[in-house]
Amino acid sequence: MKGTRIHTTSAARKPGAYGRRGLRRDLAWLLAVKFTALGLLWLMFFSAAHRPAVDASAVSQRLAVVTSAP
Repeated sequence: MKGTRIHTTSAARKPGAYGRRGLRRDLAWLLAVKFTALGLLWLMFFSAAHRPAVDASAVSQRLAVVTSAP
């Protein structure tokens, strides 16, 4: 069919024309998701609420340290 043109956008004509703006947006979202996941993992497993209370007498008993009274 002569005279028929298929409409293409400028982004479809250029190879690698995803654009810096779109790439930055996607990378920003990816970093936000990763930092959120790391924060949740820290809260679930490494926060202060999950640490046992340790006192000096418990540590000395565990390590079998003998202290002499002055």
